[in-house]
Amino acid sequence: MCAPFVNHCGGYDKVGFIRKDIYNQEVCMRKQHTSYASGALKYLHDLCKKDPMMYVSYTVGEGSRLQRLFWCDAESQLFYEVFGDVLAFDATYKKNKYLCSFVVFSGVNHHNQTIVFGVAIVADETEETYVWLLEQFLEAMKGKTPFSILTDGDLAMRNAITRVMLGVFHRLCARHLFRNALSHVRDKQVLKWLKKLMLCDFEVIEFKKNGKEMVVTFQLEDNSWIAKLYEKRMKWSPTHLRGNFFAGIWTTSRCEAFHAHVAKYVHL
Repeated sequence: MCAPFVNHCGGYDKVGFIRKDIYNQEVCMRKQHTSYASGALKYLHDLCKKDPMMYVSYTVGEGSRLQRLFWCDAESQLFYEVFGDVLAFDATYKKNKYLCSFVVFSGVNHHNQTIVFGVAIVADETEETYVWLLEQFLEAMKGKTPFSILTDGDLAMRNAITRVMLGVFHRLCARHLFRNALSHVRDKQVLKWLKKLMLCDFEVIEFKKNGKEMVVTFQLEDNSWIAKLYEKRMKWSPTHLRGNFFAGIWTTSRCEAFHAHVAKYVHL
């Protein structure tokens, strides 16, 4: 950090500060960020005094730095009690100055409007973090589990759901799958076939036939991503999702739209 200043000013004696001053400033900034976390926790705890059903839970890591924070109010809990059959679960990827992920638990009501069941801020996206989040979510919702849950397919999320919400049907977001397909398959014709398999409701035999025909036609026998995608077909293919309830939700784009809405008012 010193080098650019030295080069710009033409020597160490002309910079106006020494290396130790940078370390001192860094310590001050860390303390300031810690105070931001303390202020957020105080605000949430003050809300608990006004809202007896308000649920707040958090953990701290090394140096007493906030590591995980989950909260939901009475209205969110009541929404989940009525409309919590389907849960969409999504996280942004550290798009703020604190490099923390913003997690949203959402669903839809009887007017097909997006409703929020709970939100969280986490410092990492490990399996243990998601396990903790789901455990806090279930505790806040008095142990009620949804019938179905949608995620973007993140491995840590999938493993956490298997550990905490055993028996809940897990569907993968079609939008994320297609986005991944764009980076693994460059041929536009293949993408058209994949899109058809992801969105059309074929009979099982017809689905297998179309899948094999696509692989043979475009010589995808050695494409490991296509092979893994087919292995997960029970989680994304409409053909194999029959009999499961999703309340019309097939992507986590509602969560992403909520992220964008929050960004209008919270500038971090």
